[in-house]
Amino acid sequence: MADRLAVTRRMFIASTALAMPVTAMAQITGKEVYRDPKAPVQDRVRDLLSRMTLEEKAAQMRSMAYTKASFLEGDDFSPEKAMKVFQNGIGQIGSPSDTNGTKRYIKDAYRAAGETIDLINAIQRHLVEHTRLGIPAIFHEETAHGLKARDATIFPVPLGLGSTWDPALVQQAFELAGREARMRGATVALSPVLDLARDPRFGRVEEFFGEDPYLVSQMGIASVRGQQGTRPLAADKVFTTLKHFIHGSPEGGLNTAPADMSERTLRENFLVPFEQVIKKADPAIIMPSYNEIGGVPSHANFELLQRTGRERLGFRGAYFSDYGGVTNLVTQHHMAANDDEAAVLALHAGVDAELPEGHSYMRLPELVRAGRIPEASLDAAVGRILALKFEAGLFENPYVNKARALRQVNAPASKALARKVAQKSLILLKNDGILPLDPAAPRKIAVIGPNAVEALFGGYSSVNAQAVGILAGVKAAAGKGITIEHAEGVQIVKPDEMGQHLPGRGARYADPAENAARIAQAVEVAKRSDVILLVVGDVPEITREAINAGAPGDRNSLGLFGDQDTLVEAMIGTGKPIVALLINGRPLTVTRLADKANALVEGWYLGQEGGNAFADMLFGKVNPGGKLPVTFPRSVGDLPMYYNQHPSAKTRKRYVEGKPTPLFPFGYGLSYTTFEISAPRLAKSAIAMGETAMVEVDVTNSGSRTGDEVVQLYVRDDVSSVPRPLLELRGFERVTLKPGEKRTVQFRLDPDSLAFWNIDMQYVVEPGTFTIHAGSSSDKLKSVKLTVA
Repeated sequence: MADRLAVTRRMFIASTALAMPVTAMAQITGKEVYRDPKAPVQDRVRDLLSRMTLEEKAAQMRSMAYTKASFLEGDDFSPEKAMKVFQNGIGQIGSPSDTNGTKRYIKDAYRAAGETIDLINAIQRHLVEHTRLGIPAIFHEETAHGLKARDATIFPVPLGLGSTWDPALVQQAFELAGREARMRGATVALSPVLDLARDPRFGRVEEFFGEDPYLVSQMGIASVRGQQGTRPLAADKVFTTLKHFIHGSPEGGLNTAPADMSERTLRENFLVPFEQVIKKADPAIIMPSYNEIGGVPSHANFELLQRTGRERLGFRGAYFSDYGGVTNLVTQHHMAANDDEAAVLALHAGVDAELPEGHSYMRLPELVRAGRIPEASLDAAVGRILALKFEAGLFENPYVNKARALRQVNAPASKALARKVAQKSLILLKNDGILPLDPAAPRKIAVIGPNAVEALFGGYSSVNAQAVGILAGVKAAAGKGITIEHAEGVQIVKPDEMGQHLPGRGARYADPAENAARIAQAVEVAKRSDVILLVVGDVPEITREAINAGAPGDRNSLGLFGDQDTLVEAMIGTGKPIVALLINGRPLTVTRLADKANALVEGWYLGQEGGNAFADMLFGKVNPGGKLPVTFPRSVGDLPMYYNQHPSAKTRKRYVEGKPTPLFPFGYGLSYTTFEISAPRLAKSAIAMGETAMVEVDVTNSGSRTGDEVVQLYVRDDVSSVPRPLLELRGFERVTLKPGEKRTVQFRLDPDSLAFWNIDMQYVVEPGTFTIHAGSSSDKLKSVKLTVA
């Protein structure tokens, strides 16, 4: 314990060192140093800390999110209540855009943009003008795939963003998300999620960019650069929060379950995105995960947060707890008997702020007075939090420009970007030539399925009144000669009283007898059609973060949920051509649908412009070019099925039942045109240790339509001191080519691209041969040999 506290003290001293004593500075400037915008941030932090009581320090380490009613009178800010609630100030307010903690939440979960801004300005005005030190608050919001606020722009879920294989486009999306968040008063964004989607049973995989460390790293870098930009923080940017350190693959795919793994697995896979994003994008905040890593919950894991995060990965920012992560040490992990013990464990591990309410950290003053926590530990944590506030300019400009923010709401350019991202995320998994449909050719289309009407957004989403569902998008794009008829087919779960499917609500499963009647009606509609557009998949109530026993989101199977398979069989039985669209949040074992449908498209949750984007693809206005960021297994019994497994895992795939190959492999996706990708060419077939290998790959559009191809580069260490994956993604580029056009794509394989943790757990490049692969997916590759001497 003494060693741990010593490390904490050293980190605090390093982060708040002064060029001269504060008292001397105050005499020179003639005023409080912390109020001087020209003073260095370190000096301002040190000065303000010297003036704070223990209670004021503890308040900066706390948040309020679910207890908004404590400072509201109805929906309005109450100065009288605030005098009691904010007596010592507050560090941050969580999700001001939602109505959590108020009676209004039952019917309306989100405030309008103007209402949110009025609330934020009122809170800031009170804190600045009516607390002793006038410290403004941080406001944090969710931005996993757009700001989680009413009428903010909603992009495809992270799996969809990963499916674009286009970091530049993803960065544009997050630039917009960050700008919308900051313009509405947020300073901190609780994204990106850098976990790896290795177990699709886990309901939270919809929050992940993919299964591969390199792909996730590139998307994470794009997210941080888009939202946060370069430091110091600009006026239209927000601090980003890397999540979740470290989820791993929880046992059974169950949220918060232990993720037991070797140190080698941790370093080779799950730490990689965090390391790369820390190194290349300088994120401000990291959020520990709920679960155990190495048998120790992350919120009490000194080795993870300090030794690994700070000392080895070089993280310099603040650790903010996940919601309830500290109190879970009492209620879930049984490491602490009460909130006092939980606070001691979390602070010693390095958790700077407790979200959402700070129930344990409100006890910090008493714990310091009792000698259980040194005040220096509070100073280190508060110093990092105050540094964020100074860097963001909150002391100089704590208020939000309402008129400017409202001009951002549903702006045409924002909707256009959401549509473009959705277009780029669509993945064509199968096509026998039925697609694209001619929008001018007369035909009858039966739009069937539970996900055809409502625009489904997935988790960490709000509402947008201008969102376009699949049916609406297809109707808007269809020519005059096309007749469209719709039938629900089945319900997956019953919608709430507002007719919506929201991830935060408990699921009311559909009645099979009622679904049987819906299927019969759908059959009649399908029989009258020329082609069936079958829209099936998930709804947020069954694929989500498992909140509690009444709101599960993890699964023990991966087939279409409920009565959807019966609907699929009924549609097959009509003998009509089927174009199937999956709207979902996890890979599904849709072997029957993949076999019998004439075309199959993976959409994930497509965001607010999903209906328009899909219609653009359906009728050939755009050419699909997305690629799978995850592997699709044939059966849940095939798991784990991620592509970059060790050689010995391949023999394990010879089950009595089924095939040893995935239903659809990582990196896979078709187009309306065809491409030829050459074998990779090396500038030099042999390089010295420490050199960079230059690789060129030619890609040619050999078809008749303009389209996108993603050129993928993989590496295999042929013989190594410990087993290495069969393939490791080390580069990719999405290119757009006209018919007959050829382009040469260049890749750099630096030493990091070839290095690994050897048998002695040293990060090295071993001499020998490497196979360099290039192609359009992980199962369609050409190769060349590289020698490292």
